[in-house]
Amino acid sequence: MCPPPVSPARSSVVALVAAALLFVAGCTGTPPGPGPAEPGAGFPLTLEHAFGETTIPARPQRVVALGAADVALARELGADVVGGLRNAGESQPQAPYLAPFPDGVLTIDELEPLPLERIAAYRPDVVLAVSSYLVTDRDAYERLSAIAPTVVHRGTLFGATMQDDARRIGAALGVPDRAEELIARADRAVAALRAELPRLAGRSVLVGQARGDVIPVIVDPANQSTALTRALGLRLPPTFATDPPAGAGVAPGTVALSYEEAGRLAEADLVVMSFPTAADRRRFEGDPVVARALSRTTYVPIGLDEAIALQAPNVVSTGWLLDRLRPALDRAAAAPATGR
Repeated sequence: MCPPPVSPARSSVVALVAAALLFVAGCTGTPPGPGPAEPGAGFPLTLEHAFGETTIPARPQRVVALGAADVALARELGADVVGGLRNAGESQPQAPYLAPFPDGVLTIDELEPLPLERIAAYRPDVVLAVSSYLVTDRDAYERLSAIAPTVVHRGTLFGATMQDDARRIGAALGVPDRAEELIARADRAVAALRAELPRLAGRSVLVGQARGDVIPVIVDPANQSTALTRALGLRLPPTFATDPPAGAGVAPGTVALSYEEAGRLAEADLVVMSFPTAADRRRFEGDPVVARALSRTTYVPIGLDEAIALQAPNVVSTGWLLDRLRPALDRAAAAPATGR
């Protein structure tokens, strides 16, 4: 887990995903520096953010992207991504919904110390860190800003909607209209699925990751994962939504159920669960309390690629994610509701 504090709205993502991340360190040779860039329409551009403001003098030509959404948006928006974050799921180095990157581009891992020398070697003219666990405090921001103009979150890390994150990245790259097209595409995918599965409306869902001795599930209504499932018509089970129990060492926005408490999973119509290791999955599915609860609901185990896309959604991953979840959502819509 990344040690700096993150916002309550999204620190649950760190808690749920970090245990599954693979430590990968890489280094490449020094690429040639960028040529002079013309300012272009909309530049110079100044963006306000949590640590002040950043001015980008001209449309970026060489981009380093330090968060999953930063990588996805920059790639889809046609930017020249010369360095970026390595995907933490099964599909490496890039997320499965992205076209392959050249070798030596995605070398940065979320759990390593901020690799300033490697980032500087890419010679970026902008660093995108809107969705980056590596840039959660002013010190990290200022060290990156000494390399290139750095764009971070506006208020708190992961405190904005995935649509607003896309707008911020699109503005920084000088293609706000194209960003709006990606937002509209994602919104259409969500609306179409909700229209095709009207019986999802009012059904309840829990999204979590069973790891070790606990089963953390996301309960924060402001979480981007919760916002996405809510847009599909799903809701949190009432007892989780209104009075989530506290848990020692639990990231804000999550509840860590013990295996003795796992019967509460039956309160949801749909339980979506991922696992850092095969042993975690075997323990979860072999536990008798869990098994009784899952027999009363629709249970969907997912891989790490799907878990990352669901726990930290972005407008590029949305269509892919909904396609992957569609069979489970069909089942949840067709099954009798729990009535809770």
